[in-house]
Amino acid sequence: MGTRYAIVAAALIALTASQSSVAESSVAGKTSPLVGRWQTVRTCQGLVDALRKTGLAALAPAVVGDYFPNQTPAELAKKKHVCTGAKPQLHSHFFTTNGMFGSLDQHGEQVDDGSYQLQSKNTVKINDGPFRFRIQGKTLMLTPLLTAAQKQAALAKPLDFSPAGWMVAVSYLGHPWRRVACKSWC
Repeated sequence: MGTRYAIVAAALIALTASQSSVAESSVAGKTSPLVGRWQTVRTCQGLVDALRKTGLAALAPAVVGDYFPNQTPAELAKKKHVCTGAKPQLHSHFFTTNGMFGSLDQHGEQVDDGSYQLQSKNTVKINDGPFRFRIQGKTLMLTPLLTAAQKQAALAKPLDFSPAGWMVAVSYLGHPWRRVACKSWC
């Protein structure tokens, strides 16, 4: 009898452990409503407007480079209107269940990567940048939580890459992102 109970106990322990792993995966997915792929059509002017709203308009030549891959920020800064000639682009972000973040350009090529971690029910940290987020139905809105120090550092060298400029570019400051099929990204 002792052996039979030991076998039953071992089976129950194995079943419980298996169910626990499934439950933890489910909880992880549920605690991260961001899991999935989010897509938008973005414009150069939309990015410039987002930079302006955050007091970072001077960063535009360094941030709109995706629209002008063959031009440097210094060359873009010389243009009368930095967005002249820019065409709208399809862009997406993805969030995986294991905490990975990435972005895909209009050609479906990965152009950004890193990690994310939920800080609260409406705040996420992507790499080192905190964002407020709101999901309504199949729409995601991101807002960068920029500090005065981040803005000051970015404005000190406006033609260089900066975390502040990157955060505005990732969020498009409240521009809607629509949930789409993950394909192989999530």
